[in-house]
Amino acid sequence: MMRLPLFCMTALALLAGCVQSPATRTAAAPAQAQQPPQQQPGEDCAPPVYPPEAVQARMSGVSMMAFLVGSDGTVRESRLLKSSGYAILDRTAEAALRLCRFKPALKNGHTVAAWQPVQYAWSLP
Repeated sequence: MMRLPLFCMTALALLAGCVQSPATRTAAAPAQAQQPPQQQPGEDCAPPVYPPEAVQARMSGVSMMAFLVGSDGTVRESRLLKSSGYAILDRTAEAALRLCRFKPALKNGHTVAAWQPVQYAWSLP
C-alpha cells in the first residue's frame, strides 16, 4: 500500500501541528488569547493510507475538513468542508484524523475544545 506522500500547505500539515487560518481565528476570536491545539509529542499521527481501489482507479483530489479537538486532546468531531470528489478518499482522511491525539487548546490557562482546519492532498506519482 502507498502512503499519502504529502500534506497540503504548511498551515494545514498535521505532522507539524495545527494552525488556525486567519478566517477561523477572526470568526472565533475570544476576548483573551487562545493557544490552538497542537499534535502531542511522541503521538503517532500518520497520514492516511491511499485506498488500493483509489490507486487502481487513479483517484486524486483534496479533502478539506474541520475537526474539533476536545479538552482531552482527542478528535471529537469532524466535518467535511469540501470533498476531494471521491467519498472513499474523504472517509479515509477522516478515519486517519480520528486516530490522532493533540495537545488541547488553552484559554485562560485551561484546556478547551477548539475547531481546526486541515486539508489532505491525495496525489499519485
